[in-house]
Order: sequence, then C-alpha cells, then structure tokens
Amino acid sequence: MPLTLTLPPKIEALLRQRAENTGQDIATIALAVLAFGLSFDESDFFEALEGIQRGLDDFDRGRFSSLEEFVAEQNQKYGLSLEA
Repeated sequence: MPLTLTLPPKIEALLRQRAENTGQDIATIALAVLAFGLSFDESDFFEALEGIQRGLDDFDRGRFSSLEEFVAEQNQKYGLSLEA
C-alpha cells in the first residue's frame, strides 16, 4: 500500500543529504529511519526524540564540546583511557 508523506523542508533536506552521502535512494533512507524509530517502544522513542531535539537546540545555541573534551569527560567518568 503506497503512503505519501509531506515532510518539513528541513527533514527532507536531511534525508536527501544522507541519501547523497551514502549513495542510497532517499526512499531507502526514509524506510530505514522509520524502521529504526518504530523499533523502540513508545516511551523510549519519545525520550530519544526529546534528547535529540535538546542536543540539536544546544548545538544551534553554540553549546557543544569538542570530541577531545567529550573523550576526556568519558575517560574521567568511566575510568577509561580512550584517545580522540
């Protein structure tokens, strides 16, 4: 059964960019994203979406750390010795 979705321009652009970067068809990427999202139970799915949105909002506001800072924080937090 065919299904037609109208996506916000930002989401469509992200799908197109991912398809281009991976060399896959945009429909394949959209199906993979939907399948991944639907694999979560309801509460986990919405928690994940909220966390992603918070991260995107933080990034837009310039609140983010470098990979090196993140690795150092994880090393300290978990007693690891990873390198960036």
